[in-house]
Amino acid sequence: MGSSLLKGSEMAGRKVKMYTLSTCSHCKAAKRFMVDHGIDFDYTDVDLLDGAERMRAIREVRAYNPACTFPTILIGDEVIVGNDESRLTEALGLREAGGGMTAEGLYEMLRKTQEPKGYHFSDDRAHVFDLLRALIKNKERYGYMCCPCRLAADDPEWDSDIICPCAYREADVTEYGSCYCGLYVSRAWKEGGEERRYVPERRPAEKIRF
Repeated sequence: MGSSLLKGSEMAGRKVKMYTLSTCSHCKAAKRFMVDHGIDFDYTDVDLLDGAERMRAIREVRAYNPACTFPTILIGDEVIVGNDESRLTEALGLREAGGGMTAEGLYEMLRKTQEPKGYHFSDDRAHVFDLLRALIKNKERYGYMCCPCRLAADDPEWDSDIICPCAYREADVTEYGSCYCGLYVSRAWKEGGEERRYVPERRPAEKIRF
């Protein structure tokens, strides 16, 4: 089957689904937008489907977008055609009244998507919000939310392992109860049922560019 699926999520009860092409730069940018903002989503690369599956997918796209252009993005009942970051930001609740992303908005968005997967925010609220503000700053600086506690190379492909949540979070939380930054913790760690230990760096030294 040519369909590629990422884990589905609900943003305040709104599922995010994308119809895309594997070769489309606009589709790739829309996927990156979701990843950079910590949004879980489903996507189907329609060009990788064959026969009846492809025809079914095309019918689905046309039901939402008669022009059958890509990406076609569903956020709950809202249909967004193309990589319209302004509309995506509004639909996903990432924009404050003044126009920018806030730490509070990012907190609520990530809490709803990450807690069901077993990742909780630390009980040190000041520390958490410092990190969230730093993630927003890195988004403004680099164009993606790279880990605030690591040196970024300003290259999203090279830094793909440290785009939050980083590639090392699962192993860190499993072994130590907390990720390297201390942003995400296990429920046991949060409730005081797990020893709070220093989390060593897992990222290989050769990944750091000077």
